[in-house]
Amino acid sequence: MIVMKFGGSSLASRSSIKRAAALVSAQIHRTPVVVVSAIGDTTDRLLDVLACASRANSHLVWKTQEQLRSYHFCLAEDLVSAGQIESIDSYLRQIFRELHIRMLEVCEGERRVTPELQDWVVSLGEQVSSRIVASAFQSQGIETLHMDARNLIVTDEQFNKAEPLQWETYAKIRWAVPMAAKDRVVVLGGFIGATGDGRTTTLGRGGSDLTASLIGAALNAEEIQVWKDVDGLLTWDPRIKRGGYRVKNLSYSEMAELARAGATILHPESVAPAQRLRIPITIRNTFHPECEGTKIGALRSGAVVKSIACKTDLTVLELRSPANEVSLDKFWPQLEEFYRKEKTAATLLGMSAEVIYLAIDGNTKAIKPGFPVDGCIEAHIRRRQAIITLVGAGITESSVFRELPGILAGAGALILPAIAGSCGVRIAVPAEALLSSLELLHRVFFSDCSPGHFAVVEPLEEKEPERVGTTCAGPVVSRPEPRFSGKNSNLSIPGAPAPA
Repeated sequence: MIVMKFGGSSLASRSSIKRAAALVSAQIHRTPVVVVSAIGDTTDRLLDVLACASRANSHLVWKTQEQLRSYHFCLAEDLVSAGQIESIDSYLRQIFRELHIRMLEVCEGERRVTPELQDWVVSLGEQVSSRIVASAFQSQGIETLHMDARNLIVTDEQFNKAEPLQWETYAKIRWAVPMAAKDRVVVLGGFIGATGDGRTTTLGRGGSDLTASLIGAALNAEEIQVWKDVDGLLTWDPRIKRGGYRVKNLSYSEMAELARAGATILHPESVAPAQRLRIPITIRNTFHPECEGTKIGALRSGAVVKSIACKTDLTVLELRSPANEVSLDKFWPQLEEFYRKEKTAATLLGMSAEVIYLAIDGNTKAIKPGFPVDGCIEAHIRRRQAIITLVGAGITESSVFRELPGILAGAGALILPAIAGSCGVRIAVPAEALLSSLELLHRVFFSDCSPGHFAVVEPLEEKEPERVGTTCAGPVVSRPEPRFSGKNSNLSIPGAPAPA
């Protein structure tokens, strides 16, 4: 049994969904379970609907959701058999009617915009896409069964970024999925779950990867395949600069480190469920399936640096104890709790007995009275910083760590203390020095790449952009494929939305 997860950009047009069906059909002998994201940028459009409702703009609410309904219907019309299209149309009208009623209540002040309401709204993308994909696969000759992920993924009540309750979730999956998957392909939406009492939750942006990993772990799958619109993990962020190499393989810990450091190719928490059972995760390209992609598993290779991740628009806070009056490293848990209560996202960058480095998103005021540290401390702020993370197994014990100050001399770089057990080295640089620093590091570590670990990225043919369809009725002849833009980067730049 395998799990095949398809991202939104891999489903953003009729031809894309047919391509996904062909990929599933080719591996039907491996008993695939399919997890899908919302189609294209549907999640972002649903958030637009919610934002318009919060501003009491009922006309724009209606217009945007009607575009979404029409878009999904037009997509389904050419994919689903005549016997199923009436059912899909009825389902879409019901879903969007309920959405419109709730949004009108927001516009008129009868309902507040809460995290719980937001989860219900954005969950509609995966609910709709999974039903359309299941019906489309059926029309392509694949026997399918649609399952509502909210009946399988049990979460806590932390709306917008709910934590799956692992054992309850595994029990539901093991009871429902294996029997159904014996003679049909089970299709379900990722990203969504439900509390114990049935309220809809979401797992955070990129959460479909986590759904696929949970399904794979519960079923002890042979492999988890994540189908994207890129060939795999690259050696650096292609949205900052084109180029780089494809990483052929890396370990679970390396992938988890990259995800925490800013790589959006996988949800940060999606590695752990697969790692516990040593289930390999493979990142493949829906539009270039002959490429082997990137394999993540229980392995360790000789490449010291596997990839470079980065985050931008950060404030770096440096806490020091003058004259070593206080040993700061033991105070991190208290500082973490302090920032949680202050509702400020603080990430530990590096720590020793003398200094703690924290990253604060944007220009948040990082210094507040009442630090839970006894004794005198000095706080230094570095604004408009970027954090570059070099990731590779054993990197902190290698000569790389000692050579970095010389490599980046003159860039205003700060090499941060290593975190115990980490396979990443973090470097803080001024925002204006990010690109030059990345180019220098890439030249040093990837100028002579081993073909055993890296591969040249093959350029694909550029396609003409497809127009978005907004209305349709009756027979359609030679209509351009409706398409919402997908996300096609494997490493994140904060501020840019990640795929669900």
